[in-house]
Amino acid sequence: MALLAFTATSASAYDGTSISVSGRVPTVCQVSIAGSSARPIQAGTNDLGVMNELCNNLAGYTVTLNHPAGLVNSWVEVGSQRIAISPNDTQTVIVDNRAPAYRTEPLRLVLSQAPESATNFSLNAEAKGTIF
Repeated sequence: MALLAFTATSASAYDGTSISVSGRVPTVCQVSIAGSSARPIQAGTNDLGVMNELCNNLAGYTVTLNHPAGLVNSWVEVGSQRIAISPNDTQTVIVDNRAPAYRTEPLRLVLSQAPESATNFSLNAEAKGTIF
């Protein structure tokens, strides 16, 4: 829902009318993956599909990959950027944007060894600034 305020001033001091428009929209911050079929994660390069990011927050946003601990010598590729995964952590920030954006990038997960059991990976987008 948008709130619009219109202000008109008298034309007595000058030859025109001034109109001011302002609005506020809800914060939208989301991430999704398209174009990938469900396959088991294995050692080597895993093409996960195309990551779609959308966030309208003026302060920007982060995208976090949630993963199991213990992934040694592994990384994520977002487009041409390579982000190392810490073997001690269960979350890795893969996008840290300082402005609103809509982006699409190929997403790949590169593992030095196959996970020992069924493993869940997920993405989370979070706005940095005030949320409306």
